[in-house]
Amino acid sequence: MFKPFKSAWALALMPGLACAALGQKIDLSPSAPVAGRQMTAAPNGAPYRVVQDQDAAGRVIRQYVAADGTVFAVAWSGATLPNLQQLLGSYFQAYRQAQQANRHGLNVMRGTMGGMVVQTRGRVGDFAGFAYDAALVPAGVSPEQLQ
Repeated sequence: MFKPFKSAWALALMPGLACAALGQKIDLSPSAPVAGRQMTAAPNGAPYRVVQDQDAAGRVIRQYVAADGTVFAVAWSGATLPNLQQLLGSYFQAYRQAQQANRHGLNVMRGTMGGMVVQTRGRVGDFAGFAYDAALVPAGVSPEQLQ
């Protein structure tokens, strides 16, 4: 069974991104610039923004931010996993439960725990994932639009 967090202590030592965890508010004010951060408006005037960061290891983190500043979804991709405990915050335990209940094989995980939905895939050198809280997704936005 694939257990990407067997060496979670090593992930904690990797440089993190200045971002808010899933479900938290992010500071998008111009007075809080972050090097390497890109903010874009959602397509077709949807009620959210996309904040994209890239760290020194080349991992890309996208945060989907509602109008009130709440991160309602996160996506990641890169050669290694980001610090998912930092990225998922209080949803990390639900992620771990979904991981333990996964029956989709070694390289793919899909799960729902409470309101959190997560999808991941990965092989050595190529990891990606997407997680969101269904209760926080803005009205009129479907998770399929985000990926």
